[in-house]
Amino acid sequence: MIFMSTLIFLRHGHSAANATDTLTGQLPGIGLSATGKKQAIELIERIGKNRIDFLHISPIERCQLTIDPWLRSKNSSSLTSFEIRDGLSEIDFGDWSGKKLSALRRKPLWKDVQHRPSTVTFPGGESFRKVQKRAISAVDEILAIKGDKTHLIVSHSDTIKLILADYLSMKLDSFQTLTISPASFSVIRTHKSSKTLVTINSKQKLSEILK
Repeated sequence: MIFMSTLIFLRHGHSAANATDTLTGQLPGIGLSATGKKQAIELIERIGKNRIDFLHISPIERCQLTIDPWLRSKNSSSLTSFEIRDGLSEIDFGDWSGKKLSALRRKPLWKDVQHRPSTVTFPGGESFRKVQKRAISAVDEILAIKGDKTHLIVSHSDTIKLILADYLSMKLDSFQTLTISPASFSVIRTHKSSKTLVTINSKQKLSEILK
């Protein structure tokens, strides 16, 4: 089988908000923690010289900070296009943005967030259904690029989980069973209408995943 597209989903590195157990969503000015900065440097070798034809990035700063060391390295020489895609953005958590997770876990809505996300719209923010729809739309636009291409997609945990859940034919209410760690790779290969999951939540080098 000849695979027509390879989608490499990369979650941003460990952020300053992760370090303080804070839910930030789309709030600006949230950088990487010391751990995240180390992960970003390590991506120079983890992505390595594997052919990346197109790079697609969430507009949130921590995603750009994560990929910047690789982008500035000689290993990115195969790249032909770089695009920021709003559809790949983090969830807008609305009134929950900037709040400690320890406090949010005590709210009645938290149980639905974990077990019935299909019913949840964050106060003043987005619903999980809306985020999944816009994220899938963004990936559909990526897949519309013709040819045997490799796409690196830098996004966020929940956004990536929602995309993978759809591609794995999972119900939205089950998407929280997936785990996407900071600086992890999840890879899907597509051929016509079929999609094959190569790996999920991997900390390996791309050369080891794609061999």
